[in-house]
Amino acid sequence: MADDKYKNKRIVVVTGVPRSGTSAITRGLKVMGVNLGTSLEPADSNNEKGYFEDSDINNLNYGFLKLLYERPDYAILVDLKKIPQEVADTFKTSVRVFIERRLDKYDIFGFKDPFMSKILPIWKDIFAEIGVSTSYIIPCRNPLSVARSINKKGNIDYIIAYYIWFSGMLSSLIYLAGEKVVFVDYDDMLTDPKKQLQRISEYLSLPFDSNGSEFLEFSGDFLEESLRHGRFSIKDLETNTEVPPKIVEFYKLLRRLCSEELKMTDIEVVAKIKKFVNWISELRSTVFYLESAMEAMYKLNCMLKEKDAKINELNKLLENINNK
Repeated sequence: MADDKYKNKRIVVVTGVPRSGTSAITRGLKVMGVNLGTSLEPADSNNEKGYFEDSDINNLNYGFLKLLYERPDYAILVDLKKIPQEVADTFKTSVRVFIERRLDKYDIFGFKDPFMSKILPIWKDIFAEIGVSTSYIIPCRNPLSVARSINKKGNIDYIIAYYIWFSGMLSSLIYLAGEKVVFVDYDDMLTDPKKQLQRISEYLSLPFDSNGSEFLEFSGDFLEESLRHGRFSIKDLETNTEVPPKIVEFYKLLRRLCSEELKMTDIEVVAKIKKFVNWISELRSTVFYLESAMEAMYKLNCMLKEKDAKINELNKLLENINNK
């Protein structure tokens, strides 16, 4: 049964896939008066402007998924039915503590997490128990850009990166059916932040002043072309022979959702999502095997590099001894 304590509070969740512009779009929420809290992951070389991820929430999600899989970003859909109830209950209790602490401080709290899309039903249960109003933003980005960024950051094969993108985005669509959702293309945000923030503000009934200092700082100082790290068209995606045709088709669907040509509730969208779920379900064992094999190869290469480094170190030591 939901509490009444937080019935006038709001949460805005940004969910999707890592390297899809989630950080920039989450930062944009500050322009509309959404508080992101103070427990944020620090910036680093992979994201010099900052991640805008709540550290506590991020650690909880990461730890929870690590209990289920060796890697939280496996390119498969999580089978929520196989999660032991006691594990899920413990996770919910921990999450609720952190969420309520935020709501005690802020009327509108926003956060994003790169692993959340695969376990959204559990989070939705928590929000319902708390009794808080919740809205969602799904950032979208061309999978060529996402795969390129994932490959660069995590040395993950491009093929696997496409499936990581696909499973994460598909999970968001599956689990957010019937929820208040707005789709935002990352490249569109960089090109025309005013238009995209206006869209978000209208969807979520949040204030937005395009002449205000918050927006001017966001659009002028924060958003830079350097954030893009490459831009690809649908044509680029279609002509890339490494990209599975279903992934091209799925991205085209997302683009139509971003442009508001389609809505989540449209019969066409619902039917296509079912087809995509069937497709990835049939490939589950194949993708899992491929990913495990590539991960094993990566670990072996790391071991070989470490071995070569030790051999070089010993050779230098012997050379120094011989020269004495």
